[in-house]
Amino acid sequence: MSDTKKLVCEVGKRQLIKHGEVTCGDSVEVVYTPEETFVVLSDGLGSGVKANILSNLTVKIISKMVSQHVPLQDIVETIIGTLPVCSVRGLAYSTFTLLRIKPNGLVDIIDFDGLPPITVSKGIVEVVERTSEDVLGKKINKAQIQLKEDEYLLITSDGVTEAGLGLTLSFGLQTSGLVKALKEHVKDHKSAQDLVNQVIDICMSYYINEPGDDTTAVAIHMRQPRECALLTGLPVDKKDDAGMVHAFYTTAGRKIICGGTTAQVFARETHKEVHTVNSSLTDEVPPISKIDGIDLVTEGIITMDYCVRLLEENRTEHIPKSGASMLLEQLLWADKITIFCGTQVNEAYEQIKAGMRLRDTLVEKLTRELQKRHKEVIVYYY
Repeated sequence: MSDTKKLVCEVGKRQLIKHGEVTCGDSVEVVYTPEETFVVLSDGLGSGVKANILSNLTVKIISKMVSQHVPLQDIVETIIGTLPVCSVRGLAYSTFTLLRIKPNGLVDIIDFDGLPPITVSKGIVEVVERTSEDVLGKKINKAQIQLKEDEYLLITSDGVTEAGLGLTLSFGLQTSGLVKALKEHVKDHKSAQDLVNQVIDICMSYYINEPGDDTTAVAIHMRQPRECALLTGLPVDKKDDAGMVHAFYTTAGRKIICGGTTAQVFARETHKEVHTVNSSLTDEVPPISKIDGIDLVTEGIITMDYCVRLLEENRTEHIPKSGASMLLEQLLWADKITIFCGTQVNEAYEQIKAGMRLRDTLVEKLTRELQKRHKEVIVYYY
């Protein structure tokens, strides 16, 4: 694969808390930099609060060091040199697996007492071969692989390989059992989250819905970047209507329009028709509309405000379907969002409070929330 072909590293994760505990003893941290993505998984010894503190400390230290561009070898030596060992069991108080992923799909894998990673590609499931070396008297496993577009890499805590231990399986699922289960139930995953959901569902079935250990699955998926364009509001100068609509419509990716008047202006400039969907999906958010060639058409201020609140409250799953949830889904799907925002003050809101610029404020809030989720957001004001 050419180094110039930049792919997006999509990360999915899902965890189960050991039955009877209140917190997970595994921790996961993802660090994004312009050049690389880092994923850290740590499994604290035992379970519960103590294990959570130990694993969380491990991922925080590693994440801080990678964000400061400390070489991987130095990070490993620092962690190995500082991790305490249980005097009774002779085991380190936490394990870790560290992934460094470049935009061309090259992945460096380093783990201390971690499980072998697994690759999934077009129905082929394979265990990654690792080499071992001694670092400060500890065995460290390393590997480097090249992921191509639409290939996945899976890492897990031992709660996955021990699924069903003493219950449905004498020795637990083990890595070989996980590979076999994935092969038998292989499907075309649409995302990294799809893959980890499948892995955790497999584990839950063997645990008979009562996990015997903290269980974590993390997957990365290399794919093409996804884009969308959002049009909302009217330009201050009506002469700019055509230019704003043209810029929006010719931008790459899915198309979203927020605003009833905005939709009417778009329809006028493109000689299309707006079709209102009669039934509203929820009482809190106005109904959506349809325009040929546009992926989503919603009402403006109320819908955008509700979407922003969902993001601020981190409510991104299991939301009642509405124009706001559909807008949220489209925005979270994209890696790059281009917003075309008209700054003409809405007369209806002007009557409420003079100079009120709700749309501008919402776009600013929306931009911040999306950037927190590592989205690239570009805003053009008219």
